[in-house]
Amino acid sequence: MLQRVDAYCRLHGLLRPGEGVIVACSGGADSLVLLDLLLRLRARYGLRLTVAHFEHGIRGQASKDDASFVAAFCRERDIDCRIGRGDVPSYAAEHHLSLETAARTCRYEFLEHVRVEVGADVIATAHQADDQAETVLMRILRGTGTEGLGAIRPQSGTKIRPLLDVTRREIEAYAAERGLMPRHDASNDMPDCTRNRLRLLTLPKLRDDYNPELTQALCRLASLAQDDDAYLTQMSKQAADHVIVKDKDGWILRRDAFLRQMPAIQRRLIRIFLETATGSVRDVGFLPVERLRNLLQQGGTGREIEISGGHRVSLAYGMLRLVRPAEQTSRTWTPVTLTIPGVTRFGSFLCQAAWRDSMPAHCDPSEFYLNPDELTEPLMFRTRCPGDTIQLPGGRKKIKALLIDDKIPRAERDSLPLLASGREILWVVGHRRSSLCPVVPGKHGILYLRIERREE
Repeated sequence: MLQRVDAYCRLHGLLRPGEGVIVACSGGADSLVLLDLLLRLRARYGLRLTVAHFEHGIRGQASKDDASFVAAFCRERDIDCRIGRGDVPSYAAEHHLSLETAARTCRYEFLEHVRVEVGADVIATAHQADDQAETVLMRILRGTGTEGLGAIRPQSGTKIRPLLDVTRREIEAYAAERGLMPRHDASNDMPDCTRNRLRLLTLPKLRDDYNPELTQALCRLASLAQDDDAYLTQMSKQAADHVIVKDKDGWILRRDAFLRQMPAIQRRLIRIFLETATGSVRDVGFLPVERLRNLLQQGGTGREIEISGGHRVSLAYGMLRLVRPAEQTSRTWTPVTLTIPGVTRFGSFLCQAAWRDSMPAHCDPSEFYLNPDELTEPLMFRTRCPGDTIQLPGGRKKIKALLIDDKIPRAERDSLPLLASGREILWVVGHRRSSLCPVVPGKHGILYLRIERREE
């Protein structure tokens, strides 16, 4: 088995010369065999080994005896050993988790803490082929895609799994051959959770009635799914460069480019978009992704749907955009009189005003020049009001119609800043300028405005 595990580690690049490795050891057969194998490979790779054991407090004295066993095993072999302790039942109750989930969370937090403390590179866990088969079947029963079928990877982040190609039966035979005396966790013999029921009841029945090599078949499925998922993920990331872009207001997904992709890529693009825009795709399963895919296929403007985390997404003029919780109610602000010269703060905007002797040949959408001499009311920033109009070269136009013509998303219209003098709209910031108050060549007193977003 030593050569087989070494070959698997080389195939997947799990062990590198001179690496520091934290060996997660519960004292059971799987982890004890993992530790024994890494001790035998230590000289070959120049490994720096540290054993870590988390005593979870679930099984009373038996848990304490496991910790003592691991400590003694390491002491006899002069291996650095770190023992951590915790009250997993209390943690599970406090965080509303199952004992199994709480134990896994606390254990990995401890392992990562030890890795950082000793300056190690990776954490080796004793997941093996039967664990892989159980995970694949559990995910099939719950409903999963290609990524989920890939189940346990040989390496994920700082975690490596050197035994993933070895079955439980082979591990037990190796332990007997090497004279190892592992501890036995009696809780694994009770069909009181999903994984235990699959291991103790479902998988044996499926092997007896359908396929004696079921473990190997499910592991092959996982390996193939991992390769397919890696390829589709790579293709999706390449497509994302053209489909998902950033503008001044945040990330958007372009509907036209999205619809040119195959469905498998589309689903991944939606998840990439949500992760980019929100920082997470937790709790975003198949149904929310399909709702978004249907929204993009049907098209339309001003359509919104809710997704997890209190967010909504809005489709407008071929662009899918995230509507954050803080932005989901239409916002209007109290009008603010323009400070001339000086700085004016208005909602999420900041305007700098100054007098100039001349104006350049070109100004960008965030800049505005005017001669305000003939205005009878003060300049102010405000949001739109019913009946607002603007004087354009072709005639007077309602602000509502102008925003529709300029394809301003409905969610943004009520918070768009307008420069006004009383009821007269002079500038729809970033979009249209009134034909009133033009800059007259040679006339002094040119007012220059520049507006930009600020941190709220």
